[in-house]
Amino acid sequence: MLLDAGLLTLIVGLIGGGRPGRLKDLDLRAPAVFILAAAVQVGLLVAAARGSGVGKGVGGGLHLATYALLVFGLWLNRHRWELRVAGVGVLMNLVVIAANGGSMPVDRELALRAGDARLVRLLDSPGYVQHKPMGPATRLAPLGDVLPLPMLVPRPRFFSPGSVGDVLITVGACWLMLSGLGAFGLGRARQEQRAA
Repeated sequence: MLLDAGLLTLIVGLIGGGRPGRLKDLDLRAPAVFILAAAVQVGLLVAAARGSGVGKGVGGGLHLATYALLVFGLWLNRHRWELRVAGVGVLMNLVVIAANGGSMPVDRELALRAGDARLVRLLDSPGYVQHKPMGPATRLAPLGDVLPLPMLVPRPRFFSPGSVGDVLITVGACWLMLSGLGAFGLGRARQEQRAA
């Protein structure tokens, strides 16, 4: 959902007069923290898709560690209100993932109805730890991936499971992008003050 929303936000931002060159003025602290967290998550996904057993041993801990990194990075950037919104979403996801052994619980029926064959296939993979199907032992289920969220990339159905935390992360990240682009006049006053 975040990538789809980010692409739409970029398009809307450019239509609204934003310029990509303004993104360098966002004043983000320790961006490498976010890049590292994303790289580890992608690595876990690729390892599971290739049938690697890495996820079985340390995957849950690594998944939790990526969220801890995100919390740290967001704390360093708390001067940006958009990242405070995203931070609440990350904390919500972190809590439910920690409560469920390092995996985000997902509504399997919703994933099946959404036609998300990749996710359903991965849910059955023993090496995949980022999600697990909800069941009777699932803790904090309402915070899990139980919302049918719109996706922009064409899929058999146009919704995929997501969480309340995902919505807050997406809202914060997309608003940050619009502000950074300077679209619709957002963030321009701060950029002009720095230039003066």
